[in-house]
This record gives sequence, C-alpha cells and structure tokens, in this order.
Amino acid sequence: MDQYIGGIVHAILHLLYTRFFCKVMRDLGLVNHDEPVKRLFTQGLVLKGGTAMSKSKGNVVGAEDMADKYGCDTGRLYTLFAAPPEKDLEWSEQAIEGCARFLQRVYRLVSKHAERLNSVQAEMAGAASLDSASPKEKILLRKAHQVLRRVAHDYETRWHFNSATALLMELVNDLHAQEPLEDGVRPEIAKEVFELLILMLNPMVPHLAEELWQMLGHTNDTLAHAAWPKFVPELAAEDQVEIVVQVNGRLKWRDSVEAGLNQEELKQRVLADPRIAKLPNGQSVKKVIVVQDKLVNLVVQ
Repeated sequence: MDQYIGGIVHAILHLLYTRFFCKVMRDLGLVNHDEPVKRLFTQGLVLKGGTAMSKSKGNVVGAEDMADKYGCDTGRLYTLFAAPPEKDLEWSEQAIEGCARFLQRVYRLVSKHAERLNSVQAEMAGAASLDSASPKEKILLRKAHQVLRRVAHDYETRWHFNSATALLMELVNDLHAQEPLEDGVRPEIAKEVFELLILMLNPMVPHLAEELWQMLGHTNDTLAHAAWPKFVPELAAEDQVEIVVQVNGRLKWRDSVEAGLNQEELKQRVLADPRIAKLPNGQSVKKVIVVQDKLVNLVVQ
C-alpha cells in the first residue's frame, strides 16, 4: 500500500499494529515486503473551544446538521480550507459561512454564462493561443494555468488543500474582475477557463462541480471520468517580471523587465540606468552578478 492516513491520537499504536502484522505475514511467507506502507500521514484534530471533538464530551458538530444547513460540499471545503491537514482545526461556523458564500459566488458566476457557453466547444488553448488572444483572454489564460500548476502541486505533493482553495478563490476573483466576459473574451476561451476551474474544484466539492459541469453542456459525460487538465507552461509565463537591483548585496531599486531577458541584456540595461550615477564618488562597478528574471547585484568599490 502506498499511503496510510490516520488520526494523530492513534498514530503510534496504529503504525505499530500495521508493522507488526506485516512482519508476521512476511515471516510466514504470505507477503514479500518488509513494510506495510510507503508513507504515513497523521492528520490533526478537530477542536471546538480549544478541546478535541468527542462524543463522550458532547461537543461534536453533526455532519448531517451542517449538510442540511450549508450543503455537504460546504462542510468538505471548510475542513480542507481551515487548516493544513497535519494541523489541528478550530471549528468555526462563521468560517463555514465564508466557504458557503464562495461556493454560491462560483455557482452564480458559472450559471450566468452557462446558457451562452453550453453548446460551445472549449478551445483547450496551447502556447500559440497567446498570439491571437485579447488582453482579457491573456489575463484569464495566464491566471488559470498558473493556478493549475500550483493546485496540482498542492494536491499531489504538499496535500495543502487550504492553499489550493485560496488559489481557486483568486481565480474566481480574476474572472469577476474581467466581467463582462462577453466583451473581449471568446466563448471557447471563457468555457475553457470555467472548465479548468470546475476540474480543479472537483476533488473538494464534487457535487457542486458535477452540477456546474453539466450546466456547461456535459450532459452525457460525468465529471468523475474527466481527465485532469493539462498544464501549459507557456500560458502561465508572465510577460513582465520584477527584478531586484542591489549594490554590494543591498537593495537599491526594483525594475519591471520583459520575462526571459538574457543575462547580458539585463546587465547592460541596469548599467545604463541613470541611477548608477548616484554611486558614491570614486566608486566603480567591479563585478556584475545576474540571476535571470530575479536580480542584478553590482559589486562596487
């Protein structure tokens, strides 16, 4: 087995039991491996008023009550968003309401455009799409693929679903900021960005995501069978990056330059800057250290 997940209060004994039985079965020749799992993960506790939830203490929040009030997806999203999975989570109904408002915002946004987009074929943009993209389309494609790259990393490697949720909230904010989408965003591009959003939301809020998926025209293919979207690095790349200019390791100013500017061009641009003339009298540049897209450090004496 690849992964064992258990609560922190049982972590020691559960691991002891699983390893003990694995060793016994190995010695009996029933299995040919030494360890029962490749990786152990112990999740934090859910607290209420600073105390771990427990039936014996009578401080348990009913899952059915939360589902009746907010919907089951809201409860799922809250428990993933409120804290990293290895940390304790302090229960807060006010925070649940914040998650409910976010999901309602997503629903309103998609439903607003669903009728216009449900018969459109999403473009599944490649790097060449930027050549013909409008300013709005570039912003949305770039943000969607930047979020996709980081969310995939959070899901697969870090297991930080809280930061994945925050990234998706940023994407929704950017979609709202570009309204009206009918103006300057082709339907096939708008649909692609919405589909990327829904696919990324699906592991955390599967019921809502399935409904939104169908609203966009996928009535014959369930979201559960949809492939994870492909990340396009060129679409996530920034046109401009901020570089730091240092003198002897101390920050002097920041500049915005074209992303990917080679080291020699970046060096010459900084050396030609009028601010270089403000170096103390008698000092000259002896060495220039350049880190592409990040910094230029002038060594002077």
